[in-house]
Amino acid sequence: MKKPVVIGLRPRLETAFAATDALATRAGMNTGNVVYAHAICSHLPDYARVLDIGAPPKLMNRSGEVAVIQAANQLGAHFDHHNQADRIAELEIGVVAVGLGAQNDSYETLPELPPSAVEWVRRIVERAPSGAPNLGVRGEFTVKVLAAHGFERSAEVIGCPSLFLNPDPRLGQKIAGNIREPKRVAVAAGHETWQHLADIEASLGRLVTETNGAYIGQHGLEMIMLTRGEAARLDDDHLRLCRDYVCPDMELAEFVQWCCDFGRVFFDVSSWIEYCRRFDFVVGTRIHGTAIALQAGVPALCIAHDSRTLELCQTMKVPYVTADDVAEGVKLDELVDLADFDAGEFDDNRRMLSGRYVGFLKNNSIRPAAWLEELATA
Repeated sequence: MKKPVVIGLRPRLETAFAATDALATRAGMNTGNVVYAHAICSHLPDYARVLDIGAPPKLMNRSGEVAVIQAANQLGAHFDHHNQADRIAELEIGVVAVGLGAQNDSYETLPELPPSAVEWVRRIVERAPSGAPNLGVRGEFTVKVLAAHGFERSAEVIGCPSLFLNPDPRLGQKIAGNIREPKRVAVAAGHETWQHLADIEASLGRLVTETNGAYIGQHGLEMIMLTRGEAARLDDDHLRLCRDYVCPDMELAEFVQWCCDFGRVFFDVSSWIEYCRRFDFVVGTRIHGTAIALQAGVPALCIAHDSRTLELCQTMKVPYVTADDVAEGVKLDELVDLADFDAGEFDDNRRMLSGRYVGFLKNNSIRPAAWLEELATA
């Protein structure tokens, strides 16, 4: 087995005295990134250190024997890979990508990858530690995208590492045991520029108010500021945009107070999980915001709105509805029925995917955590 060096985000960000813009930047403008960063590090007991994606390749080469890239939705027209591809080319150690996914507005068509993205994948594949696949991918949609460029044999479907935070092999049974008529609901907040989802987000905002719940920010500096208690620091234009998206019937001053009362944001996964335990149900358009609730044993529902969220929900058996299914919004008494959770299917699927993940790591000369192996064989 080889000593891995993790390339990506640190598994926990120190927050107490940090400026919000600096914290958001360190989280890649999405706190969901911290979830899979934390998960990957917990799965690799031998990792030497975590290096930023922009670290010098020479430092990566001398820090470990195989580079484990915390991958995300890099396969899409939105991502410029030039600098990353050049850094990969300078690596003299093996390279493995974990959690790689494709992103597209539609699940029916494949995204057009820029040449730099194809080159980035090619250079990773060329540096496989063995003859085994070294791209741990999110689902079959991502495999199709890779197949269009000849990389399908290098891909292994493992879902997202965030599925394997909780070591309990009967997690699905625990979630099922907590299903009840929800009295208090937390919302995994969306992004205020997703105007096609505005009616849905406004209905989620009403659920927070109705149940004395929480609105947990995740993506974008303005949304992170809103939920970190800094709504009053936003300029009026951004504040109105957020208000119109979440609570369109409120005056601005009332919305600022609403954000102070209900807004939350997390840069530490353990704290996020502990906070989710306070609620009967979590719902929203963010896959990691709902996935982390399930890891806490809390029933949850993801509102899938693009290929990325739909692929992960289907691969990991996360309860979901499409945004088109609930275009006019959701109501409190609909949540449990919409989730339609099958505990046995969830546990069986999680066991199968963890087995693939363990095999993927071992085949790339990386020792997985003992508890992750136990989950795969439970």
